[in-house]
Amino acid sequence: MATIKDVAKLAGVAISTASAAINRSAPVSEEVIAKVEAAVRDIGYVPHGGARSLRMGQSRLIGLILPDITNPHFAKVAKVVESACLNAGYMAAVYSTSEDHDRERQILTMMRMQRVEGLIIIPTRSDAEHGARIIGQIHVPTILLDSFVEGLPYDVIKLDNIAAGRIATEHLIGLGHRRIAVTVGRDNIVTGEDRLQGYLQAHAAYGLTVDNDLLLSGRFDQVLAHDNTLRRMRQPDPPTAIFALSNMMMLGVLNALRELRLNVPGDVSVIGIDDFDFANIMNPPPTVVAAPVLEMAQMSIAALLDEIARKTPPTGTRTVFAPKLVVRESCAALMPASDDPVAS
Repeated sequence: MATIKDVAKLAGVAISTASAAINRSAPVSEEVIAKVEAAVRDIGYVPHGGARSLRMGQSRLIGLILPDITNPHFAKVAKVVESACLNAGYMAAVYSTSEDHDRERQILTMMRMQRVEGLIIIPTRSDAEHGARIIGQIHVPTILLDSFVEGLPYDVIKLDNIAAGRIATEHLIGLGHRRIAVTVGRDNIVTGEDRLQGYLQAHAAYGLTVDNDLLLSGRFDQVLAHDNTLRRMRQPDPPTAIFALSNMMMLGVLNALRELRLNVPGDVSVIGIDDFDFANIMNPPPTVVAAPVLEMAQMSIAALLDEIARKTPPTGTRTVFAPKLVVRESCAALMPASDDPVAS
């Protein structure tokens, strides 16, 4: 393995001079720097990153904080961020919060100890109380992805979740469904709240009422969505369609309906938000409202790296992406009743 001594010998300089040129730890002429850098490339010398970071005050490390790295939606985000970081000469440190805000604060503390130069955070909560708790733990340029946190000044890149909820619900209404259950997200996270708001807006626009017994607790959790779908479908007057506010909750819904031997979409139509890379092998392939995940992730890391390079403060800008309906085979039409207010 090449050493700093090998670099110095090839460049024709002292070891201390080669070290100073690599680490910018002492004044060195541009000519010497060029010779040393050429020697580094020629022999494949790799400087010790940790020691260099301490001397230069730079870690070349970006922190990415996700709710769940096993979720395909967030795995896509991680893949894009890691690739962009590598191309820009940074490393990405990826952590999962498991939707736990105490764990999120613990991760932020660890990121600070690791001297990250920037953060991309998909937050666990959106309320001002949470913002007040974590603002003191964020000390570097930061982008909030998928959601915002009240009281934090950072730029936000997110989906139009109200539109996503409305598009999904209107698709089911347009197919004749009137008893549409929805797996509700968690309290204090605006992503789920906005998607539910879209569901309610769609009903109001068509003059339809919403029964409270069609609001199923899901909390973005596959198991909980599964359990509450089982419970509701076993009760009288079950829904003819179910809207899952996330991809993992959709998997829970579909598993529950399969256990009940109900056909999708023959017995129950199902629609979700967030797409699956493996949608074509699912049975049936699911109809979803998709987010442009790759574009959102690319904009997030590009904006963060630009803010780091420019050393500019955050502007609090919110960039909102439009959702897209992807029609497949998990939804089917119902014949409207003659007294249906939408059909009349």
